[in-house]
Amino acid sequence: MSESHAFSPDLQLLSQALAASVHSVVIADARLLDLPIIYVNPAFERMSGSPASEALGRNCRFLQGQDRDQAARKDLRQAIAAGRSTTVILRNYRLDGTLFFNELTISPIHDAAGTVTHFLGFQTDVTKRETASALMTSLQGLTEVLAAVRTQQEVTDLLLRDARGALNAVSGAVLLVQDGRLHVVARRGDDDASIWQDGDLDGHRPSPDALRTNTPLFFREGGELTAAYPELEARTGGVAAVATAVLPMVEGGQPLGVIVLDFQEPHDFTPDEERFMRTLAAQCALALDRARLSGDLERQVRDRTAELEAFVRFTEAADSEIDVLNLAGRAVEVLSLLFPGCTNDYYALEDGLWKLKVHTPDLEDDPDLLDSLRAGLPLDTPVFAGPMQTGQPIFVDGWDPQKERVAGTEAFKSVAIYPLAIGGRPQAMFVLGFRDTARWSVHHQAVFRAVGRSLGLALDRTETARQLKAQRDLLQASNEELEAFTYSVSHDLRTPVRHILSFGDLLRRELPTPLDAKAERYFGIVRTAADTLSMLIDGMLDVSRTSRQALKVEQVNLERLFTEARQKMAVDRPQRQIDWHISSLPTVVGDAELLRRVITALVDNAVKFIRSRDRAVIRVWAEERGQSWAVLVRDNGVGFNPQYSNKLFSMFQRLHRAEDFEGAAVSLANARRIMTRHGGTMMAEGQPDQGATFSFILPKVLSS
Repeated sequence: MSESHAFSPDLQLLSQALAASVHSVVIADARLLDLPIIYVNPAFERMSGSPASEALGRNCRFLQGQDRDQAARKDLRQAIAAGRSTTVILRNYRLDGTLFFNELTISPIHDAAGTVTHFLGFQTDVTKRETASALMTSLQGLTEVLAAVRTQQEVTDLLLRDARGALNAVSGAVLLVQDGRLHVVARRGDDDASIWQDGDLDGHRPSPDALRTNTPLFFREGGELTAAYPELEARTGGVAAVATAVLPMVEGGQPLGVIVLDFQEPHDFTPDEERFMRTLAAQCALALDRARLSGDLERQVRDRTAELEAFVRFTEAADSEIDVLNLAGRAVEVLSLLFPGCTNDYYALEDGLWKLKVHTPDLEDDPDLLDSLRAGLPLDTPVFAGPMQTGQPIFVDGWDPQKERVAGTEAFKSVAIYPLAIGGRPQAMFVLGFRDTARWSVHHQAVFRAVGRSLGLALDRTETARQLKAQRDLLQASNEELEAFTYSVSHDLRTPVRHILSFGDLLRRELPTPLDAKAERYFGIVRTAADTLSMLIDGMLDVSRTSRQALKVEQVNLERLFTEARQKMAVDRPQRQIDWHISSLPTVVGDAELLRRVITALVDNAVKFIRSRDRAVIRVWAEERGQSWAVLVRDNGVGFNPQYSNKLFSMFQRLHRAEDFEGAAVSLANARRIMTRHGGTMMAEGQPDQGATFSFILPKVLSS
């Protein structure tokens, strides 16, 4: 007590009780300025570390040191001002600076008049409880964040930042199992000279020991760690911390790694701290395993995407490639993307041997093997004989060069062969080998089969395209020769025809006149035949020129061409009365001069076959049909039998007698040839005595 008085037996008993209490008791005088302490019991001295002499006469706030920013202080001031009881928890500090949490309950003491004269305070050290609560709150927050992380780095960052801070560890490290060894993947607060280094999973060291037993290791004081592992510092070149916790991370019985937390002071790991660290390690193991699964899934998605893109590129190449070996080279590239590090080759059947034609660059490192494979393997080579007989791929696990009779292939562990049929017969083989994989997984088998099927179809299509191109080139050469021959013959026939006409006229003038009817008839037949032959020759020359003339592509106004053809017809046949109906026509892309010949042929054809009609009608219109234009010319002439429509666009073919309708039967054939060169076509519809409709279909964009 701050004053000496003679106590009554009751007061003396109360004083002895307060002194014996294990709970801290303090009494402050509310009548004096700043509520000075007038009594503290020994429990207060033990809890605060301050002797009574240091506390008496001072306000209790001295226990807070400089840590004045506490919300509980406001609640305490309000209770004192109101003269009421309250309980608060304050951060207090002992004389040595050690933090402790003080649960303070104050109650007012009144005099007979009801005035507050003193405040009685009971104090309890709740540091362990508050620390445990803070740890649980921290653990809950960490668990929530760990549930959302998706990468290994996020897990390690969280561990070495938040978890290390929650335990006041001076440094930390995370070691993960990779390729059968422990590797430091992250560290915080120390340097590479730490005792925590990469190492194997065997031997007598803290990290492997904790993982093997799946039991945390706690070293509470300086020397404990080095006593348990005397060679650790010398082996690593590092210095052990004063206190250390080594926490294993194991998920599903699979060791994932360890968490290491170092402390610079002796650390008495409380049960709450141990529970916190065990739970944290388990949650981190779950998060790391989830991150691994997520990473595996992302890699699978990337791999599948790469496979799809490779297939797309290969398919695009297959659509335009007509060289089998070039296409096989593309397939080698695709397989190299799908199976990184593999060796894949394309073999073709040649001279009774399987000869290597296309291969990955790695075979260049073994010239002897490369030369032997290029020289060829016999047909009865076991690995080739099976697929050739069955037409099915095979997968060889545990490759045996002697059994398969392929010398120099000892480095390979597994091989797959896909037979490729070209023209219905096995003509090639695709071979893929692994040097580091002894067995084919189901997924890899499925991918290889898919590539093999696509490659087989593409090669067959490529070979067919090559043959078609060869036939087309041969046909084109034949057509060019035929056109040259036609041009030459037509040109050479002109002179004899002119001679027939000229000398026929000279002969007629030399004969006495008048000629009798029979002679006139004979001369008439000669002239008519010569004129017809001359017209046929002109038609042949026209067709030949059309075929040989290069296309001059430009914008062509069809309406203007039809108008010109109509005007020319009116000049040539002024006596013809025709009712024309020409609708709006498009502008197209093509050779204007050649398209003029097509339109002239259609107009002339319509005019020719309506001359027997009293009221002649010709209609011209266009129809848009997707990527093409259809231009139609309809007349009300004599029509034709649709049974023979296939003859309309053939050279020198007629559906009507020459005596009834003149012409060399060439212009429509020439028109079809012009349309073909433009990528279009000609069509005709009709019925006898009901008119006809002739049309051409022209693409909006000419192919190159």
